[in-house]
Amino acid sequence: MDPTFQFQHYLLKSQSLGIYLDIQSRSTRNMSPPKVWTQPGWQEYLSARNAGLPYLPAVAKLSTEVVRILGGNPGNMQLQGTNTYLVGSGQKRILIDTGQGCPIWLTTLVNYLDQHQLSISQVLLTHWHTDHTGGLPALLAQYPHLVAAVHKAHPDRGQHSIRDGQTFTAQGTTLRALFTPGHSQDHMCFILEESGAMFTGDNVLGHGGSVVVEDLGPYMKSLQVMTQGVRNEEITVGYPGHGAVIDDLPAKLIVWSRHWEMREKKVLSAFIGANTKTRASLTTRDIIASLYGPEMEAMAGPFISQVLSKLADEGKVGLAVAGQEKKWFML
Repeated sequence: MDPTFQFQHYLLKSQSLGIYLDIQSRSTRNMSPPKVWTQPGWQEYLSARNAGLPYLPAVAKLSTEVVRILGGNPGNMQLQGTNTYLVGSGQKRILIDTGQGCPIWLTTLVNYLDQHQLSISQVLLTHWHTDHTGGLPALLAQYPHLVAAVHKAHPDRGQHSIRDGQTFTAQGTTLRALFTPGHSQDHMCFILEESGAMFTGDNVLGHGGSVVVEDLGPYMKSLQVMTQGVRNEEITVGYPGHGAVIDDLPAKLIVWSRHWEMREKKVLSAFIGANTKTRASLTTRDIIASLYGPEMEAMAGPFISQVLSKLADEGKVGLAVAGQEKKWFML
């Protein structure tokens, strides 16, 4: 196949799948690049996508209360890098996330704090993934007083837990935790009460149309929780874990929710033949071939498996095993 045609073919296919970041199984604890990205065309696609991302400066004052400091770790999964945030308007600030552990992040953070005569009072971690927590050891080595001020929903030893609805304050600023599992089992968003904004962590990113998820069912419910929250509190701005500021968070949440709903409907449609009374029994490979073509098995496999797992949890599909063959069927 001509390389140019091959790239365009995979680009169009991947866009039709809506895959911008790989979908992982709920049991994974490894953020290394998945094998699917080694398939022909994927590296070209990811390079083209990343080349189209807007430039983000290493440090940016986004509002009177929010300063973004990039983690210095751009990549296929991290877009321009992990966003970390200093939140507050006084001398003491709250830090949200710590990046992946790249030395440039800590250097940038320390320089900013020194130049503006600021300090960190608390550290809030949106979730356990290493591109958000990897900078913590170096941060604590630099500022030992923070050892007793680290908060995470499912805390590690020495850390404090975060409860849904719990508030954290700095001068002129109140952050309220919103438990939103799915991307990870411990994922938290934070609502900035004074200015009507939400730190969305990795549940919604600044670019693209999909995220890594550990469990699709809770993730979709969390999108609903976030949508209800932004409506009730008239929140418009989102500060994501990766990518640019989201100017219209309510609209983005609607788009992402519908995106996942359409994926589910498409998978379910594979089970129904021309005669709607006939319900097929299909392997995962059969479903992929029906929806996207057999050449997309490697790339679509993780996505299809995630959706099927959610549908099984909801009692909409079942799985039959005969020897080495596994077939899904509608219930």
